[in-house]
Amino acid sequence: MTLLVVLVAPFPLVDVPPVLDYPNHLARYFVLAHPDDPVLSQMYAPNWRILPNLGMDLIGVALLHVTSVHVGGRIVLALSLVAPIIGVLVYHRAAFGRTSLWPLASGVIAYNGIFFLGFMNFLLALGLAFGAAGGWIVLGRCNRRWTQIALGAAAAVVTFICHIFGVAFFALLIGCYEADGLWQRRRSAGLIRAGALVALRIAAALSPALLLYALCPLNAATAPHGPWEWGDKPWRLLTPFMTSDAGLTVLTAVTLLATLMLLRRQLRWVPGLPLAIAVLMIFFVAVPEAMSTGALIDLRFVTMACYLLFAGLEPCLTRRQAQVVLAVFGALIVVRSGYVGATWIDHRKDLAEVRAAIAGIAPGTRVLASRSYPDQMIYIKPPERAMPGLYPTDDHLAALLLIERRAYWPLLFAHPAQQPIRLLPPYDRLSYPVGQPVNWDWLADQSYSILQLSAAPYLPNWRSNFDLVLLINPPSPQQTIAGLTPLYHGDYAQLYRIEHQLPALSALRGVLQ
Repeated sequence: MTLLVVLVAPFPLVDVPPVLDYPNHLARYFVLAHPDDPVLSQMYAPNWRILPNLGMDLIGVALLHVTSVHVGGRIVLALSLVAPIIGVLVYHRAAFGRTSLWPLASGVIAYNGIFFLGFMNFLLALGLAFGAAGGWIVLGRCNRRWTQIALGAAAAVVTFICHIFGVAFFALLIGCYEADGLWQRRRSAGLIRAGALVALRIAAALSPALLLYALCPLNAATAPHGPWEWGDKPWRLLTPFMTSDAGLTVLTAVTLLATLMLLRRQLRWVPGLPLAIAVLMIFFVAVPEAMSTGALIDLRFVTMACYLLFAGLEPCLTRRQAQVVLAVFGALIVVRSGYVGATWIDHRKDLAEVRAAIAGIAPGTRVLASRSYPDQMIYIKPPERAMPGLYPTDDHLAALLLIERRAYWPLLFAHPAQQPIRLLPPYDRLSYPVGQPVNWDWLADQSYSILQLSAAPYLPNWRSNFDLVLLINPPSPQQTIAGLTPLYHGDYAQLYRIEHQLPALSALRGVLQ
C-alpha cells in the first residue's frame, strides 16, 4: 500500500499530466460519455463493437458518468500505472508460493517510457496477463486442468479486450512455463503425449481470443511497416527506466543491472523465464517501430522483459542484503516519483497558457493544431515536454479544445480498427486519427509533398476548412504565415484566426459543408 501511495502521489498535482496520448484518449472518453451532446454529436458517433482496445474506454466512460472529466481521467491513468505492478506481485506470489519484497522493487520502473507515451490499454493488459499467468501456474500445480483452461480462456478474452499484446504476453508466459516443464521431462516416457496435452490446453485457453481477433476489424487492418530504427535501439533499450531526465533514466538502469550482477549467484527464477526474456529481446531487436496500426512496437517488448525481471526472479538474500536492496530501491522509487511530481507541477504553466489561448473559442469551431519541428521538440526544455531522444509528450495537448471548449480538432484517436467511435461527415474528411500536429512551416506551403500529405491528409484547403490555428511550442525562429491573424501570443501557446479572403477558398468550404 505504501508503494502505491508513493507512486500515485504526483497525480493530485496537475489535472492533465504531461503524458503523450493521455489527453487524446481522455477526449474520446469524454465524447463517448456524452453521446447526446448537441455539439459533439454533430462530429462524432459511438461505434461499439469487438475491438482489442476497449478496456480503458469502458472504464473511462463509466468513470466520467460519476466523476468530473479530469478526476476520472486521472483515475484511469493511475490504473495504467499500477496495473503492471499489481500483476508482477500476483505472478511472483503464484510462481514462488510466498510473498517477497523483490517484486515491490518493480515500482522503480512504474514511471517508464511506455507510461509517458500514454499506452494505457497496453499497460492494463500487461498487468492482467501477469495475473492470468499466475493463476495458470497455481491451478496447474493443483492439477485442476479444466479449471485452468476455463480461467485461461476467460483471461484471454478480458486481456484481448484491453490490448492484443496482452494476449500475446499471456501466451508467452504460459507457453514458456509449460515448455520448461516438458524440457525437464525430456528423457521420460510419454513426453510426446504430455506435450500434445499441454499444446491442447494452451490452444483451448487461447481459442476465444483468436476467435475475437478473427471477428474484429484489426484483422483486416493494413499499414506499411517501419522504419527499423537500428541506430536508436541502444537508447530504446532504456525504455523501461525512461523519464524526461536522461541522467535519472541511466542511473535507474545501472542500479538494476548492478544489483542483478552482484546477486547473480543468489537468484532463482520461474521455469521458462530465460526463454521468455530471450524471445522478447529477439522481438525487440527484430521488429520495426511501427506495424499495422500500432506505433513504437519495439519499446513494448523490452518493457515486458524488464517487468519479468521483477516478476520471475527471486533473490535469496541475507538479512543485511535485503536491508540494502530495500533501502536502495526504496530511495530510487521515492526520487523518481518526486522528480515526476516536480515536472508535473512545472507543467501547470504550460496548461495555463494553453487554456488562456483557447478560452474564447466557441463550441463547434474548427481548429487546426500545429507544432514546431519534431527534432527540435525531443530535446527541449523544460524536460516534461519530451522524452529525451524518443518523442515529445505534448503533441496531443490540443485535445483540450474538445474536452473543455467542445471545438473540433482533426486528431482524435478514432481509427475504425482500434477505437469505438467514428467521425461524421464532413468532419471525417478533415481528420487523421493516427496523425500528429502539422509542422508550423508547412502552413506556408502552397503545395504539399507526398510525405506531408501522408502525415496530414487534411492539409489541402486547410485555410477554408478550418477557422483557427493553435500552435503549441512555437519554433525559434518562427516563420510568419500569411493570412493568419494573432489572437493570443504566448511563449508556449499561440492562437491564430484564419483569414478567409479568397472567394475560391470560401466556395470550397461551402462545398465541403
